[in-house]
Amino acid sequence: MAWTRRRFLGLAAGAAALATARPRAARAAGAATLETIEALRGLVTQRALVSDDPWVLMHVVLALGPDAKNAGASILDAVVARYATRTPKGGRSYAGFPINVEAHPNHFLEIIDAIGVPPARRFAATGGPIGVDDLLVGARALFTPTIAGPELSWTLSVFTKAMPPSGDRFTNADGQTFTVAALVETAAQAAEVGYADTVAAMRGAKAYGRSTLQTYACNGSHVLYGLYDALRHGYEAKNLRPRVRDLTRATYFRLAAEVALIDQALASPAQQLNADAAKLQFLGHSIENLRYAERWGIYVPADAERAARTAAERTLGEVVRRITTVHNLDALAASVPRAYRIVLGDACHALHGLTSESA
Repeated sequence: MAWTRRRFLGLAAGAAALATARPRAARAAGAATLETIEALRGLVTQRALVSDDPWVLMHVVLALGPDAKNAGASILDAVVARYATRTPKGGRSYAGFPINVEAHPNHFLEIIDAIGVPPARRFAATGGPIGVDDLLVGARALFTPTIAGPELSWTLSVFTKAMPPSGDRFTNADGQTFTVAALVETAAQAAEVGYADTVAAMRGAKAYGRSTLQTYACNGSHVLYGLYDALRHGYEAKNLRPRVRDLTRATYFRLAAEVALIDQALASPAQQLNADAAKLQFLGHSIENLRYAERWGIYVPADAERAARTAAERTLGEVVRRITTVHNLDALAASVPRAYRIVLGDACHALHGLTSESA
């Protein structure tokens, strides 16, 4: 069945009315969310926490905080010590992480910033200590204009916090000058391109289906987070706030539509683990985004949208239950280790999203 704005509003309004009429059901939903959190916490602590993959471990830090430990040692200290590198440019060397380790430009620095590690914090590393401030200097110096718009999100989170709109100009180690405002606009336009078909479906102009958005990182979910941080840090040029609100509105519409699309694409029993992994990724990241936007006053959801998010959290709980009790994750780890690694990272995002306070 095609998903349109009218269908979404009808179902969401019905869910809102049901929640209002049945307070016991609302309390039960809260209890179900706590069960989901505990199941996710178990998955993270029993599997992700003991991983030797730096990408997984940094997601653990995102979910559990900067003091998370593995075998009694700080995960954050261990990842920086082992994987941070120094890149020579223009007679200097700059600290950072290889892209094949962190997967997205400035991903690890964004996590370090998100969990509140102070800029003065220093880590032991080969060749001498590396501070958070050194990583920021490196991020500016090693920035390259070849980073595509959808991949700018993590950089925006870091740069918009470090450089206010009144002082957003910086020069990289190759002597190229940029403004953070221009990067924000590039990312915003990429988000709008990705969301164009979703917005059309929300407005009833076409059926919801696969589009450019699903080709972006984590089913398009990461493209918004950096824009939320840009608004948090004062970047308002070119009507950014109403544009991001439109994208957020479309994200609420997507919650049920994307789950239905996954069910259509991965309908056979043999594909159940694939379907659940896709739902974990999409719902975990989306809920994390929407709670974040609400917490910082970027978007205040309507009652119908709150009901849609509650329903999405309930679906997420069902997915997590199957992943932790029905599916054979040991077999997945042995046969498709990359997919197993992604499940662990997505579980961390889902846990972070559910344990972050809403407004």
